[in-house]
Amino acid sequence: MALTIALACLVLTVILTLYRVLRGPTWGDRITALDFLSTALAVLIVLVSLKTGQSSYLDAALIVSILGFLSTVALARYLLGGRVMK
Repeated sequence: MALTIALACLVLTVILTLYRVLRGPTWGDRITALDFLSTALAVLIVLVSLKTGQSSYLDAALIVSILGFLSTVALARYLLGGRVMK
């Protein structure tokens, strides 16, 4: 029961955060929302893994977390300096 409520809350969080990513007034808001979106998706995948009992989803959650972090760093570097790589 609690797991189902947590899943519903996270789905709502993902939808609202996706709205902020698409509609954010500044690029800083969009980058912050994108970082939070990747975290929320990773937690959502972990909760689905707990609900279904399949531990293979945890690898996907780890990949989503790593890609979310790297995309946040790359976007921030691009906005600050105009380049991602030196």
